[in-house]
Amino acid sequence: MDASPGPRVVHFPLLDLGEQVGDFAVAWPDAVADPGGAAFVAAGGARLVLPLAAPRARPGESVGGYQERLPGPVERHALLLFRAAGVALGYWEGDDLVQHKALRRYIVRGHGKAQPTHLESRGKSRYGSRLRLQNWQRQLAETNAWLTAAFARHGEPERIFVAVPVRALAALFAVQPAPPFARDDARVQRLPLHVFRPDFAELQRVRGWMRFGRLELPVR
Repeated sequence: MDASPGPRVVHFPLLDLGEQVGDFAVAWPDAVADPGGAAFVAAGGARLVLPLAAPRARPGESVGGYQERLPGPVERHALLLFRAAGVALGYWEGDDLVQHKALRRYIVRGHGKAQPTHLESRGKSRYGSRLRLQNWQRQLAETNAWLTAAFARHGEPERIFVAVPVRALAALFAVQPAPPFARDDARVQRLPLHVFRPDFAELQRVRGWMRFGRLELPVR
């Protein structure tokens, strides 16, 4: 038996959010936001997935109620891309990038394994290993210090988007200064996107991806 066809998907930019929400509200006025506030879901399977850079919907909010709130106040959000190969950070006010930074230190060994991971499997070695481990700790501390300073300068962001491996995220909370947000902070949202070596170009690429939403229409 053939599998049923998947939904028809239409991508749209952040600039078209108001139009897309309005059309969706006309076609599916009973649609409500999912528990995460990331999409509006209608009976029959139609979904309007909001761009991550758009104002988040309230869980259970009607699509009409969300439409009335648009465009809404300017939201601030931070973006953190973290790998052993480097870190890229950005702070946005609405769609305007107001501060950014890229960090890169000598941490990754010649064959591509990060020093903290290598130490778990092989143990400590000589000067090169110690230097890489020191740089790892500095990268963690500099990341947290930048975030703390950016939040103090521009204000607490409404949302914090992160692309950080689980071990690295735990390490960020184990150094001083600590991050300017808690582990269970409701503002923190992981990005469902593969991230390449963090630098300014990658920061821009990821933020560009965050500016697109999609309409999923069931095939009848």
